[in-house]
Amino acid sequence: MARIAFAWEFGGEFGHAISCAMLARSLEAKGHTIAFMFRELHQLASLPGCDHYDVFQAPVSPRAGENMPAPASMADILLGCGYDDARALTGLAAGWRALFQRWQADLVVADYAPTALLAARLANLPRVTFGNGFSIPPRLSPLPPFRYDAPIDPRTLAAADARALASVNAALANLGGAPLATLAQLFEADEHFLCTFPEIDQYGARPTSAYWGPRFSIDTGVEVRWPYGDGKRVIVYVRDSLPQLDALIEALAASRYRVAAFIPGLTPERRERLRSARRVVAEHPMRLKPLLESCDLFVSHGGNVAPGALMAGVPQLLFPTQYEQYLTAVRMEQVGSGLWLRQGGSGAEVAPALARVLNEPRFAAAARAFARRYAAFSPAEQQRRIVLRIEQVLAKPPILSPSSTP
Repeated sequence: MARIAFAWEFGGEFGHAISCAMLARSLEAKGHTIAFMFRELHQLASLPGCDHYDVFQAPVSPRAGENMPAPASMADILLGCGYDDARALTGLAAGWRALFQRWQADLVVADYAPTALLAARLANLPRVTFGNGFSIPPRLSPLPPFRYDAPIDPRTLAAADARALASVNAALANLGGAPLATLAQLFEADEHFLCTFPEIDQYGARPTSAYWGPRFSIDTGVEVRWPYGDGKRVIVYVRDSLPQLDALIEALAASRYRVAAFIPGLTPERRERLRSARRVVAEHPMRLKPLLESCDLFVSHGGNVAPGALMAGVPQLLFPTQYEQYLTAVRMEQVGSGLWLRQGGSGAEVAPALARVLNEPRFAAAARAFARRYAAFSPAEQQRRIVLRIEQVLAKPPILSPSSTP
């Protein structure tokens, strides 16, 4: 049996940890040994069945995201997360490689972890990517733009690509690896588990790519029942850092909606304002499947859990707080299944947006139509196929060696 390291480097929210934990359990059931090498470890305390795995703090840039303007492509995100400094990137890649080698990993599952992919290349380890469309960019050179809100000068894309590639190749040279010809080669892997559907892929449909369907975890977590009453049912899955959180709490408290909420880090004062006979506030991630079966609206940031609500045919109100979530929100709006509010928007927009999605039938109709389109999709079958493919990768030599020229 193999030793499989899950690497998570960029991004936030519970979706990364929850999705990796689900796949880890399926692999563990086949006899494999699991380690989590995560950028955030505190989330594991809320996930049952993870306390026996080996856990390591992932190497991450201490300046990640500082003063980073709105990115136009994945190259800009890399530059904002340590790839603007070849020496810093060398240290990060060396740290990842040391983790893999000391833990004696046989395979790396990279969830939004480009530097882990770089280190796995250096260590000649089999590797797979596991994520949504945003974290697995198309293999184009330069890496393509994902901006919707402004035209992007091709020269800007090429310049960002060249800067990031120069740092990558300097790090590879420092650590004994062969250079890459393009930045896109950084994302090479033995398999890409592109866990989304074309309509909600942040880069748009990729005709030549195999879609595995969204990864979402709606059947794990604590049991929560809808409060009694006759109001419409609303699930809230946001973070306490949401700028419009107070406006959201006030709008829900002033309504007759029945609410099931999970807001990690919620202060006692806010918790008391939200909690009532009509509103339950969970302290741990909720088991969403039974709630979604009779839900009228799902409120979130637009992370990995949003496709789960869409697959259940539930319309959504989204509060994206970073670019990946913004792109998901735009795709949801294009599908017609919901609305989104910008991060710097007024709190006065919240209550009308809630009422609009709940009361205009077109949003629920679009969500149900999407769910019917993919009614045959099975998360259990997806997990079975991913595990099977990982075991096939383990049975073969890695696609690249550290001395090979791509």
